[in-house]
Amino acid sequence: MPPKPLNMLTDSADYRLMGRTTLAVDFISTIDNRFEKEKKVLGRTVKTLLMETGAISNKAIIISLVKQLELSHDLDKSLVLRSALEIIVGITPDDIF
Repeated sequence: MPPKPLNMLTDSADYRLMGRTTLAVDFISTIDNRFEKEKKVLGRTVKTLLMETGAISNKAIIISLVKQLELSHDLDKSLVLRSALEIIVGITPDDIF
């Protein structure tokens, strides 16, 4: 079986050592500068959610990013949205039933 490709963000030591209850809004400022476009998308998404609902959660960010991705017809924008979504999903703990 071939080795799993590395994700430069989520495979970093800082990321792996992070607490699993990290809110995306707290994590955005720590994202490496290589992901500047994703940081901007996440920042705009958080700002929009705060203006619309007055509250923020990882779940709300994920839902918003999925909606944006579904509506996007621009390949480059879709790639950035997908990468931003992967970042947020990666720091969001799984639901435990």
